[in-house]
Amino acid sequence: MMDGKIRLGIIGIGNMGSAHAKHVAEGKCPDFELAAVADVKPSRLQWAGENLPGTVLRYDSAEALLD
Repeated sequence: MMDGKIRLGIIGIGNMGSAHAKHVAEGKCPDFELAAVADVKPSRLQWAGENLPGTVLRYDSAEALLD
């Protein structure tokens, strides 16, 4: 972490989680970098792939993200 940002992983990207993810990805939370998201619903992971930067990792469970 050379830029000093806190790497953030969001578990659950429904209404609230997707809003948080978008704010961080858009730079509205300058101390954070969105590193990963997790959700059990494939449609939400597809949304993440289409709407979040390509560097954001996507996982199909909280356990996978935490590993």
